[in-house]
Amino acid sequence: MTGSSSIAGGMPRPPLWMRHPRLLEFGAPVLIGATIVAGLVTVPFDEHGPGGLTALLISTAGVVLGHRWPQAGLGLLAAGPLVAHAAGAEPLLMWQIAVFGTFLLTLRGLSGLLSGPVVGIANLLAVGLAAGTFGAGDPIAWIAGAAALAAAATGSAIRGQREYWAALQGRTHEAVAGRDAAVARSVAEERLRIARDLHDTLGHEIAVVSMHLGAAEVQLPASAVPAREHLAAARGSVKSLLAETQEILRVLHTGTDGATPSPVASHRDIPDLVEKVRDAGLEVDAVLGDLSRELSPQTSAAAYRITQEALTNAQRYGRGRVRLTVDVVGPAVTVEAVNDVGPQSDVDRAGQGLIGMRERASAAGGRLDVTADGGRFLVRAELPVVVEGARR
Repeated sequence: MTGSSSIAGGMPRPPLWMRHPRLLEFGAPVLIGATIVAGLVTVPFDEHGPGGLTALLISTAGVVLGHRWPQAGLGLLAAGPLVAHAAGAEPLLMWQIAVFGTFLLTLRGLSGLLSGPVVGIANLLAVGLAAGTFGAGDPIAWIAGAAALAAAATGSAIRGQREYWAALQGRTHEAVAGRDAAVARSVAEERLRIARDLHDTLGHEIAVVSMHLGAAEVQLPASAVPAREHLAAARGSVKSLLAETQEILRVLHTGTDGATPSPVASHRDIPDLVEKVRDAGLEVDAVLGDLSRELSPQTSAAAYRITQEALTNAQRYGRGRVRLTVDVVGPAVTVEAVNDVGPQSDVDRAGQGLIGMRERASAAGGRLDVTADGGRFLVRAELPVVVEGARR
């Protein structure tokens, strides 16, 4: 019993850096490159030695190959600091590269439970052995090991959050698509019901016209041959139109499931409708005016269907009594239903019932207004007694 809203509009926006998920994957290699350049610039080239340069190449290869072969890249990143220590070089630059490389690999999908301990132990051993303490008394060694674990955990957490947002957006899009399909299906079904009511009434009126033409033909004098021929031709056209209308009705009524025809809705049946919903347990304070007045078929059917849907919505979503007013005054039919709604009622979501009522009112040349204010929900329809275009 609600208006339209966007499901996606209610979803919280992800963090700024999550809106560009590839930014970190492109930024991490740039940061690694900057670390390599800074290490080469801050330490004289000859102090790196052949062993240090070899270890640096191994670490760099781990970053490059890790994009295609993550486990091989992980092994090279872990080997870099150990090779540097074995060659007598300072492993500082290599274990920093290993930390950033571990973050990049876990961000791309490698398990943090694997990459964190592997690189962390390698860093701890390489830095600890280089300090001659086997890591036990060197805080830098523990920092190197803990940094690898933190990088793996961070990469895994960001990847998990990115997958969560992707799944959430996917479910949201599916929900929006499903809701739009349901609304479109509801509109099509309501238009079909309108067509059924209209064609049922049209078929009846055509039959009545045919009978009047036949009566007029009988009343003509024998000398009125030309008039008799014109009436006979008109009766033939009406019969042909009636046959086509009945064929259309048969298709509309049966559809694809072989459903039997339903009676044409009429405003005169509203009192019976009120009694039915009262028997179903809904408390209705009904003020019904003179419903014996003749209405156009579209207006009559629209008044009944709008009343029916308003009471159905009040029964489903409202609480307490519903106050219903249906009256025919002057050139308009007024249908008004007021009921209270609970604080948890979502009166802004896409209500298929409201869409159907608006379709009904529009088809009859009228209008439908819906307001929800302070826990009070009001549906008011004003329909013309004579549908525009049906006047002669």
